[in-house]
Order: sequence, then C-alpha cells, then structure tokens
Amino acid sequence: MALSVSVSSVKAKCRITVSDFDTEISNLISEQLPAIEFSVLAAHIADTGNAGLQSTLNLGATEIIAGEFLAQAFREPGSCEWLSFGDVTIASRPPGHLARDIADPYGLKAQGWERLRPYLKPSVAHALATRPNVRIAKKRLTDEESERW
Repeated sequence: MALSVSVSSVKAKCRITVSDFDTEISNLISEQLPAIEFSVLAAHIADTGNAGLQSTLNLGATEIIAGEFLAQAFREPGSCEWLSFGDVTIASRPPGHLARDIADPYGLKAQGWERLRPYLKPSVAHALATRPNVRIAKKRLTDEESERW
C-alpha cells in the first residue's frame, strides 16, 4: 500500500476553506508524495495490517506537503510586506514573524519529517552524524598526579 494524502487533508492543515488552491495542492501532492514515500523504508509502507502505522505515515506526509504549500505561499511577493509608523504596524503578519526559516516558516515540514524519522531509510549522512567524534585533548594531569588519585 502506498502513502495517501488528499487535497482536503492538506487544506485542513493549512486552514483553507475555499477551492481556489485545489489544483496547486494536487500538483504538489503528485510531486512530493513519491519522494516522501521513497524516503520511508518499504517494510513500513507494506505493513498494511498496522492501521496506526499507516495513519502516522500518512499524517507525516500530509504535514510535509502542507508545510511546503505554506512555504511557497509565504514566498509569494506581497505575502509578507508590512508598513510601520511609530508604534502602529499594518501587516498580514507581524514584522519579522517566522522570517527565520523561509523554507519552512511555520515548522510544519520539520514536524512531518520528525514524525517520519523512526521509519526513514538509513542514510550515510545520518550514520556519520551519529558516530561519536572523540578528540584527545592535552593531558590535564601529570602522571604523578594521576597516580595519586
């Protein structure tokens, strides 16, 4: 069984009630879902007997796709503009709000990948990141001092 993400579930995550973005969301699902599914171990996707696992995988994929949709909307010209006069600010979002990560301004993609993390394929970069990095520093005690202890 493959992962399943619907346009309505992405719209619900994004708090969208109109159908203006249905085609764009559908195209995004078609583009992103195969890549997300490829990242998950095949054994987990094939485990159709575990409904909780399938729901978790689908929820993670939905969050990633919804986060990507919101990030694309966030990057559109005019979506983040603001005007300030002294203490009065006119903006669709407060200035500086969520500007720290333009690729995932709402943290929804990170949340989805974190949800999928236990089920992802191992990668070389991840394996290298978990390998301990031990450095030998200069001795802090002399041999005589260490024998006393």
